[in-house]
Amino acid sequence: MNVKIKSLILLGITMLSFYFLRADFENIALIDALMVIALTAISDNIRIYWNYSNRLVSNTVGFVYAFILGPQYILISSLVILFSKTKHREISRKLYRTLVFSASYSLSALISYRFNPLFSIFLFLTISKIINSLVVEGRKDFNFSVFMYEYLYFLSLLPFSYLYLQFEFSPFKYIIISVNLLILMLFYLIIKTRNDKKNLALRTQRIRKLNEVILSLSNVIRQLSLKVSSDKILDQIAEIMQKNMGYSYVLISLFDYKSNKVERIAQRGLKKEMYEKIKTQEVPISEVLKFMVEKYNYKDTYFIPNADKINGTYTFQPREEVSIDYLEDNQNLWDPNDLLLLALRDERNNIIGYISLDSPENNLRPSKEELNILSGFAQLVSLALEHSQKFMEIKDQADRDSLTGLYNHSKLFYDLDNFEKNKENICAVFIDLDDFKDINDKYGHKFGDEILIKFSQLILNTVRNKDRVYRYGGDEFIILLTGISTEIGIKIVERIYDATQNFEPKISFSAGLSTCEEVVNSYKEIIEIADRKMYLSKKQGKGNLMV
Repeated sequence: MNVKIKSLILLGITMLSFYFLRADFENIALIDALMVIALTAISDNIRIYWNYSNRLVSNTVGFVYAFILGPQYILISSLVILFSKTKHREISRKLYRTLVFSASYSLSALISYRFNPLFSIFLFLTISKIINSLVVEGRKDFNFSVFMYEYLYFLSLLPFSYLYLQFEFSPFKYIIISVNLLILMLFYLIIKTRNDKKNLALRTQRIRKLNEVILSLSNVIRQLSLKVSSDKILDQIAEIMQKNMGYSYVLISLFDYKSNKVERIAQRGLKKEMYEKIKTQEVPISEVLKFMVEKYNYKDTYFIPNADKINGTYTFQPREEVSIDYLEDNQNLWDPNDLLLLALRDERNNIIGYISLDSPENNLRPSKEELNILSGFAQLVSLALEHSQKFMEIKDQADRDSLTGLYNHSKLFYDLDNFEKNKENICAVFIDLDDFKDINDKYGHKFGDEILIKFSQLILNTVRNKDRVYRYGGDEFIILLTGISTEIGIKIVERIYDATQNFEPKISFSAGLSTCEEVVNSYKEIIEIADRKMYLSKKQGKGNLMV
C-alpha cells in the first residue's frame, strides 16, 4: 500500500480515537506532562535492533505512563515522537512514524480504558504491540520470534505500571514509574550482548574472507609470470570477487579511450544472454566517469547509493566496521540501484577501467573496513594488469609487421594452430599485388611503402574486427575470415578490389581463396592451397580471384 494512503488511514484512526477518548486538556498537571515528555523522549531515542532490519519499539515506556494518566497525555507523547531526532530529516517520514505510534496507542487506549486498571494496562500493551506489528511489518515481513521477544518486554512494563496506581498520592510514584526505564535499559543490554556476539562472528567471517581473497589473488599473481593475457587475469579476478568477497554479480570493464567506449572483459553471475546484451551496448566512458567523482570516493572505491536518483545531496556515509546494530530505517541495507565501483589505474594513476560489484551476500552497503579491503584489492589488480599489459604489448610488437602494423608470418601459423585446435571454420584469402615492382621502380621504394600501408588499412577497414590480416611478405597479404561461407568471402574480396580503384596510381591484385574443408592434414595447408589458386589467377591475366 502507498505510504500516503497509509498515512491518511492512520490519521483518520488517530482523529477518531482521540475524538471518542474525550481528552481532558484542562486538567493536565505540569509535572506529569514533563514526566511523560521525558520518559517518551529518552525511551524513543534508545535504539534497539534485532538482526539486520528490525528496530524494536522502545517508546512504550513513555506511552504506558501516558495511558495511565489519560488520553490527553497520549497525545503529548505522540507529539514528542514528531520532534524526535532521526537520521531522516524529511517531515513526511517523521510524520508517518508519528502517525504509526499515535494510531496504535490511541486505538489501543480506546479499547482498553473500559476495563479494570490491571487488565486495561495489559490490553493496552498487547493491542498496541499487535497493531504496530501489523502496520510496520505486515504479513510479509512478520517475524514471530521477534514479535514474542518484544511482547515479553512490553509485558515486563506491566508490574511497575500497575504498582504506580497503588502509590498515586505518594511522592515515590515517579521513582516507581521510572523503573520501567531501567527495565528498558536491561532489555537493551540483553539485545546488545546478543548483537555483540554476532558482531564478533561477522568480524571473524570478514577476516577469514580477507585471508582467502589475499591467498587467491597471490596465487593468480604467482601464476602470471608475465605470460597471461589481461582477459584471462580479469576472468580469474571476477571469480575471486564472486566466491571470496561474496558479491553475486561481478562485471569487469576496461576503457578504450581511442573509441571513447567501455569494453566488457569479464563477468560472473550474469546470464549469458544478459552479458551479451551488455557487451553490445555502446557506453561512452564519460557516462561511467560521471559516477567516479570525489563525493562518492573512498580510496580506490566509489560507492554511489541509489545511482538512479543522482542529485546534489549525498547523505550516506560508510560504517566504520561491520555491525548488526548500526541500522536505522534501512539506511545501511543494499539497494538494487546502488553502485559499487573499484577503479583500475595505470602506472600514471589514470583510470583505465573498473570492477562493478552488486548484490552482496550480507545485503549490506559496504563498511569502511570492506572499502579498505576492496581498495587494496583494486590496487593489486591494477598492478597485475599493468604487468600483463606490458607483456602483451611486447608480445604484440613481436607479432606485428613493422611497416604496415599487420600481423606477420610467424603470427599467421600460430593462429592457424589455434584455429585447428578449436576446429573453427575459416576461409583464407591469399593476395598478391600485380606488378608492384614496376611501382617501386617508377616512384621509388618510399612511395611503394606508402602504397603498402594504404592497402593494408583498406583491408582492415573492409573485414570484420574478428578477422585477421597478415603481411605474408613483400607485397603478399593473407586474410583469415572466420565463420563465413565461400560466397561471403568472394564478396569481401570484391569490395577490396573495388576500393583499390580509387588509388593513384591505379593498382590491382590477384587472389586465391580456400577453406579449411579443402585441407587434408593440417590447417597450414590452407595457405598453400590459396597460394596456388592465387598463382593460377595471376596466370589468367591478373586482377582475378580464383576459388
